[in-house]
Amino acid sequence: MESEETVLFLLRAVRWAVVVRRAAGAGIGGSVAVGVQQVQLVAGGVPGLGHVARLVRDPLGFLTSQRGGPPVVRMQLAGRSVYLVNDAEAVHQLLVSSVFDKGGPFMDTARVLVGNGVITCSDADHRRQQPVMRPAFHRDQVTRYAPVMGECIAQAVGGWREGERLDVETSMYALAARVVGRTLIAAPDGRTAADTMAVALPVLLEGMFRQMLVPWPLLHRLPLPANRRFHQAQARLESAVRHVIAQYRAGQAPGGDLLSLVMAAVDDDGRPLDDTEVRDQILSVLAAGVETTASLLAWTLHALADHPDVESRLWTELDHELTGRTPTYADVARLPYTRQILTEVLRLWPPTWMLSRSTLEQTVLAGFTIPAGADVIISPYALQRDPAVFPDPDDFDPDRWLPERSTPAQRQAFTAFGGGRRKCLGEHYGMTEAVLALATISSRWQLRKATASPLRPLPRFLLTPKAGPLIPTRRTPPAAMPGPVAGQER
Repeated sequence: MESEETVLFLLRAVRWAVVVRRAAGAGIGGSVAVGVQQVQLVAGGVPGLGHVARLVRDPLGFLTSQRGGPPVVRMQLAGRSVYLVNDAEAVHQLLVSSVFDKGGPFMDTARVLVGNGVITCSDADHRRQQPVMRPAFHRDQVTRYAPVMGECIAQAVGGWREGERLDVETSMYALAARVVGRTLIAAPDGRTAADTMAVALPVLLEGMFRQMLVPWPLLHRLPLPANRRFHQAQARLESAVRHVIAQYRAGQAPGGDLLSLVMAAVDDDGRPLDDTEVRDQILSVLAAGVETTASLLAWTLHALADHPDVESRLWTELDHELTGRTPTYADVARLPYTRQILTEVLRLWPPTWMLSRSTLEQTVLAGFTIPAGADVIISPYALQRDPAVFPDPDDFDPDRWLPERSTPAQRQAFTAFGGGRRKCLGEHYGMTEAVLALATISSRWQLRKATASPLRPLPRFLLTPKAGPLIPTRRTPPAAMPGPVAGQER
C-alpha cells in the first residue's frame, strides 16, 4: 500500500480521535518528573494522535532528529506514552538488562503477525523456546544448509536475462522464500507457505505499521480497503501454515529441518507443542527468514549500482578468491570485503528500524528514571547514523568495518541484529545466505539502474528499499586473479 493511502487512513484516525478522545490533549505538553531527571516530552504533538502525524510523514527523519537531544525523551502515539532512547550506551544497557522485556509498540504489533514465537515472546517463554530453536541455527547445521542455499541461488539467478528490467525486490523475496522452504521448513507445503509469506509481506508490513502508530483495535477492524487487504493477506498466510502443520503431523516431512525439531520438542512436563505454538514458530521463521534476507540483498544490489567503485573492489575479491567457480560455505570466511559491504548496508538501512521493550519494574537508564510498565523504543536506523560514532554517517563506506578501523563504539551501536540477551538466533544463517547470494550474483552479473529514480528507504513496519528496476549484464570472471584481495587494499 502506498504512503498516500496511509495518510488518508490516518486522517480518518484523526477524526476518530476528535470524537472519542477530546480529553487527550491534556497530555501533549510539558515534561514528566520521574526522579533522577525529568523526561522531556518531544514538541509537536497534537491532541488525540500525539506524534503519529510526524512519524507517518517522516519517521526516519523524526527519530534521527531526536538523537541530538537528551538520551531519553518521551513521545505520544495516539494516547500511548513511549520513551525513546537515543544513546548507544544506554541502548546497550537496555538490551542486556533483565528489567526490559519484549514488549512495547513494535513487539506488540509484531505479535499480530507471528504470535508468541521466539522473536516476540517474553523472557520467561524465551528460556523454554530458545533451546528448541537454537540447534537449527548452529554453525554445523548452517554448513549443511549452505549447499542447498547455493542451489536456490543458482536457480534464482539462472532465470535472469541480459538486458531485462529486473524487479530486484520481488526477485530477492522469491529467493529468500525458496531458501527457507528448503532448509527450515522443508515439507512440500512449507515451500508454498514461504511463497505465500513473500507475496503477503508488503501488505502485512504496511498494515502493521498503521497498527503500531495508531493502537486502536476497533479502528483496524473497520471495513476500510486497507483493512480488508490486510485481513485477506493474513487469512491466506494462516491457511498455508495450517497445511504445513497438518503435513508434519501426518509424518509427511523429510525430517532434519528446523520445524521437525520444533514438532519433536517437549516442555519441562514432557508436553509437545500444540498447533498454536507451532504456528507461532512457523510464522516467526517465515517472517524473519524471508523479509530480512530479501531486504538486505535488495538494498545491497541497489547500493552497488549507485557505487561502482565499491562494486569494482567487490569484483576484485570475488575474482581472486573464486576464480570463476560457484562459492561454497568454505568461501564465506575468505570474502571479508563481501561481508563488509553487507554489514555497511545493514548499518545504513537496517530492516528493523525500530525496536521496543517494556519495563518490568522501575529502573534508571542514562540518569532517567523509567517507571514500571513503561513502553520503550530505540531506533537502530538513528543509532547507526550517529556522527559521533560513525564519521560521515551517510556515506556508504564498507571500509569502516575493516578490523583496524572498527571501534568498540561502532560495534556497540550496531544493532541491526538486536543485541544482548535476545540477539537474533539466525544471524549466522542469514549472513551466510547473503554472502553466498551476493558472491554468486556479482560474480556473474553487473546490475545497472534502468531509471534515474533515487534509492530511498520506505518505512513500513520494516524498512524496505524504494527504487526502480535494475538491468543485468553478464560478466565473465577471469580464471585467475593474482594480487591482493579487495578488502586488504589501502
